[in-house]
Amino acid sequence: MAEDAKTPSQLAEEAKQTGRDAARAAEGMAQEAKAIGASTAQSLRTHADDARATGREAMDTAKGLASDARDIAGDAAATGRRYAKDAVGAASAKLRGLSDQASELQVACTRYVAAEPVKSILYAAAGGAVVTALLISFMRGGSRR
Repeated sequence: MAEDAKTPSQLAEEAKQTGRDAARAAEGMAQEAKAIGASTAQSLRTHADDARATGREAMDTAKGLASDARDIAGDAAATGRRYAKDAVGAASAKLRGLSDQASELQVACTRYVAAEPVKSILYAAAGGAVVTALLISFMRGGSRR
């Protein structure tokens, strides 16, 4: 037999040693995989936390913008109400002024008629004649076309 032939016990010992080496290698690989998994999980947690923080910031910003928009709309509505109230007040004051002027004019006309009745009748007749002439002229002008 050759000198390099191994006995069954030597072969068994080599097989055990190879098994132990394989077990150690597998254990090292498992520990490395565990470390990589832990590192990956930590990295994912960090990114998830960042994403949550960014989401909260976006929500806060959106709420702030909505609040600002609500305030601006309220201010615009209040300004519109004030403007409308001021416009109504100005129109009312203008109408009161015109009403007062009409009352003063009526009183002045009444006094004039009482003081000058003949002239008043002549002015009224002349005014009526002018208005009648204008109406007739307008009506004739409309039928010629």
